[in-house]
Amino acid sequence: MLKFFRKIRYDLMEKNKSGKPAWPAGRYFKYAIGEIVLVVIGILIAIQLNTLKNKNDKRNEEITHLENILSDLIQDQTALIKIIERRKAKSESAKIMEGYYHLKKVDNLNDYYSNWTNVLYWEAHNPSFITFKELINAGKLSSLSNEKVKQLLLQIDDNYNELFEVRKHMYDDYSEYLYSPFADIVDYENAIIAWSEPNKDIELSREDVETALKSKRIKNGFTLANFNNNLLTGQLTKILTKVDATIVLIEQEIKK
Repeated sequence: MLKFFRKIRYDLMEKNKSGKPAWPAGRYFKYAIGEIVLVVIGILIAIQLNTLKNKNDKRNEEITHLENILSDLIQDQTALIKIIERRKAKSESAKIMEGYYHLKKVDNLNDYYSNWTNVLYWEAHNPSFITFKELINAGKLSSLSNEKVKQLLLQIDDNYNELFEVRKHMYDDYSEYLYSPFADIVDYENAIIAWSEPNKDIELSREDVETALKSKRIKNGFTLANFNNNLLTGQLTKILTKVDATIVLIEQEIKK
């Protein structure tokens, strides 16, 4: 590009369009000034091109991060919908089990064992937050230019940390009030079969059920299971709402 400007300037001087010098040295002075101007123009153009390249490189890097985060969030979105439905089902089963301690008769042993297993079967959702965590650990969260996206991601991360605390507390309750006392009462194998294969004809113990119904400890376990599963459902729904909003924002940001 410098050669291009230099050739134009040289042609102008040859045609005396750059002015007639008063003495021979003037022509060389103008030539030197012209060289300096060309160098400065070249430097400014190079800086501008380099700045544009860096800007494009940063944008491409940001797009890559956003696409990876989007992929993680879409995967998390699907898993959240499933676990929310499972938490609701567990809460409903825990409510039914709790009802047996309020003079509700156990007319169908299969129903009892099916709801029993549905409550005690432990399920835990772990988010697909790989890219976001990598950016945090590498100190590269600033590579995301959209402040709203960053804030939502940080809020989702905080909400998950709160949920993990509730889930840990609930597991401790399960161990204390359900897993431990039931281990000496119920035949787990038959209970699981009644839950996973409801149409299979198996022998279920009414005596074990009657023993469990005498335990206030177990009754309290189902009360806590109902409460905690409802609490987790609310927290998961809150997270899902933010995940949905973040997905929309990221898709819009990628299309810019």
